[in-house]
Amino acid sequence: MAQVPLEWQSWADLLAKGGQSVFGLCTLGLTLWAATFKRKELFRTALVKKQIEELAKVRTDLQSIFFDLHYIPLTAQTMKIMGWNLDDLKKNDPESWEQYKRYKDTSLDLLYKFSDSDYYLFPDWITRRRRLEFAESMRAFVPFTIYATASKSEENRNNYAIAITQMKTYFDVSLQTHA
Repeated sequence: MAQVPLEWQSWADLLAKGGQSVFGLCTLGLTLWAATFKRKELFRTALVKKQIEELAKVRTDLQSIFFDLHYIPLTAQTMKIMGWNLDDLKKNDPESWEQYKRYKDTSLDLLYKFSDSDYYLFPDWITRRRRLEFAESMRAFVPFTIYATASKSEENRNNYAIAITQMKTYFDVSLQTHA
């Protein structure tokens, strides 16, 4: 067997270790690159999922407001006939009180979401213009109290109900188009 000179062995050893180092750096670089892009992709996927969940929740809240909007004037009329204030309503008719609280809290929550043109849980395909137009229709009923809602004419309440229905339809069509 022929002997390899000692100089060549050290050069071969040096080249082998250098190759391993280069291979290790390439592997590390590829891992970092993949982790960066996969993380962005995972974040985008999680954000899209959260946005669709938010749209479903907002749509459900709109449906709730739609029905409560028609019952609030009846509650106001009952309070007037019975001579009740809000404390009396809470004590004597807890179901109507809960409905009123749900209407008020849900309406305020949605007003803030629709009014914020940069609310990140609305996807880009839900246009800012439509959101801000709907927020304007909601502002007519601020502060969403029994008296503020009941004092509006039936025509104003019906127009608001139509705006709610149109926004729900817009959500439905947009979801079918983009999801």
